[in-house]
Amino acid sequence: MLRIHFTEADVQRIRWVTHPEPLMETVFSLQFLQQPQAYSRPFVRWSSRAREAVGLREQPVFDLVTPDHGTLPEFLVAPTGAASLSDGLEAVRSKPAAEATADLAVTRSLRPDLARWIVDVHHGRPEATNRLARLLGAYHRLAIAPTWQHVQRAVQAVSGGAVATAGSMLNGLHPSISWEFPVLTVPCRIPHNVDFHLAGRGLLLVPVFFLGAPTTRLDNYDEQAPVELFFPVHHEHALLPEDGLHPDLSLTRLLGRTRAAALAALTTVRSTTELATCVGISTATASHHLNALRASGLITTVRPHGTARHSLTYLGQRLISNSTRTGVARAALSQ
Repeated sequence: MLRIHFTEADVQRIRWVTHPEPLMETVFSLQFLQQPQAYSRPFVRWSSRAREAVGLREQPVFDLVTPDHGTLPEFLVAPTGAASLSDGLEAVRSKPAAEATADLAVTRSLRPDLARWIVDVHHGRPEATNRLARLLGAYHRLAIAPTWQHVQRAVQAVSGGAVATAGSMLNGLHPSISWEFPVLTVPCRIPHNVDFHLAGRGLLLVPVFFLGAPTTRLDNYDEQAPVELFFPVHHEHALLPEDGLHPDLSLTRLLGRTRAAALAALTTVRSTTELATCVGISTATASHHLNALRASGLITTVRPHGTARHSLTYLGQRLISNSTRTGVARAALSQ
């Protein structure tokens, strides 16, 4: 375990990353895709589609990572504030040579068999950096961009809970992280306990969507830079389109894509806000589709304790079942 020691002044230096960075999430997701968590809810459909989407031409992108935590090139996950993948890659290209060399030394100590082209990226060689941009760009378009609104929503739900009392930020970050002033205990790959005193460096909290377990990073170049603590967002915030939100094509043709997805989502009882989050639409749009589905007799709404809860009627259940099993909806469209 890594035990990070704070003074009162160190606690006041805690800061949050409040928005996900496309480069960081893309690289972490490459590692996450090779871990067991990627094949359990809520990531089952995402991982299946991501694997199917990446063709032979993009396969070398997996040279960047191994399934083990802490074995990816650090210069690709260091927070920069970049709001786009291209800006993140430009920040990588702009790193001082000495910083890239320091990161390379750490990466090679963990991965002696590091692919040559990744070594060349650290050295800033144009052919390698162009290859990195092409591979990550293609993978991002296939696997990350379709889920980006969910990534943003989940990360902001976590970081939006940051409060003025800095020490309270450390409570409940992750089940494997514990906080009792003056020590924050974080799991690490080292088999024995390691004590680290911040001594004024500060701590940067980085919630990450595509991350299996917490990990820390010390800047290999700047000894005064804040310690970075990456931790997974809570799974209740990690809402991705579920299997049920991809209805049969016949149902989509009958109702329209969004309304069909809303109907399929209501195989589980949901509030209007929960439905909007699951389908990836605004609350106002969700209300519009709910009204239409209710008027058609496909859903019912009750208001226990004043909160609207929506579920399928018998007719709605039959429509979902028939469209999937027998193609009745397709037949109805052809009449």
